Amino acid sequence: MNSFVKWGGFTGVMVLTIAWLGGAFHPKIAPATVETKGQTVGGVEIYKVKKEYIPIKEYYAGTVIAKNTARLSTRIAGFVEKIYVDVGDTVKKGQLLMVIDPKDLLAQKESLKHQIEATKAQLWAVKRTYDRLKALAEVDAVTPHQLDMVKAQYKALQNAVKALESALKQIDNNLKYAKIKAPFDGRISMKPVNEGDFVGPGSFLMAIDQPPYEVMVFLPERLFNEVQIGQNAEVSINGKKVEGKIIRKAPMVDPASRSFMVKISLPQDKKLVSGKSVYVGITLNKKHKAILIPKSAIFKWGDFTAVYVIQPDGVIRLRFVRLGLSYGDKVEVLSGLKEGEIIISKGINKACDGCVLIAKP
Repeated sequence: MNSFVKWGGFTGVMVLTIAWLGGAFHPKIAPATVETKGQTVGGVEIYKVKKEYIPIKEYYAGTVIAKNTARLSTRIAGFVEKIYVDVGDTVKKGQLLMVIDPKDLLAQKESLKHQIEATKAQLWAVKRTYDRLKALAEVDAVTPHQLDMVKAQYKALQNAVKALESALKQIDNNLKYAKIKAPFDGRISMKPVNEGDFVGPGSFLMAIDQPPYEVMVFLPERLFNEVQIGQNAEVSINGKKVEGKIIRKAPMVDPASRSFMVKISLPQDKKLVSGKSVYVGITLNKKHKAILIPKSAIFKWGDFTAVYVIQPDGVIRLRFVRLGLSYGDKVEVLSGLKEGEIIISKGINKACDGCVLIAKP
């Protein structure tokens, strides 16, 4: 009996203890939602997203060319003895650019001189014989056939001397081409040969550009009536966009390529060189509606671009967007925003995802 009472009392004490630990003897608090507030943000400017009419612009690949380009070659064969200029150097008209070793021509010249001297000696001897036979022919001391044979030999030697002297003049003329000189003031744009290279007649030695520089681009047939002389064109060159002007337009479309050639003037830059690839933006006489936002609203995160969108409750959310072309201080948004939404346009460094705008839009 005593043992039963002891175990019953122990069990009761344990039950009461567990009930107390479980909060049975504490007042009950009804469940509720705890409101938390994010960091507040102020001192920013907002912008209501809207669509605007923007011109349609198409881009085409073009090539920088000089207004005048000379491709220098040689009329003689020989080894390049000396080169005095390099690509990019500015040269003056008549400046010595390159020398081709003229040893072979000089050897031919000496050989021709000796041949001329020998032939002239023969001509002198035959002339004396001819003169003597003419005198004898007057007294019928020689036959007409003998006289004609010597006369023919004399004429042949005369022609041989003229031919040899003409060849000598040709060699003297060719020796001038051993020294390559600039035909006008300009800049070296190409130099495919080096000292020690062997070149032959007609070999391309170097090219000289004479500024100003222009862009040549071929446009599709459908733009023939869109493009006019004097029209501005955007040119992307050396990583920068510059304004050019259409100065020439082909009078007709090439029936083979269904395109036409246009030339565009460029602001003169010392870094320009012919052959460089560029992109030309042609603005069409058409417009379309697109979302434009200030460039100051763009938040860059690595390779991604985003904006801070303000929700109706004032909470700021970072949203990724895909951008298009730039138009002055604004940029086109291809996706990620809708017309009527409100974004932070200035002071984005103060904003954060989940922050709350002090003054709701």
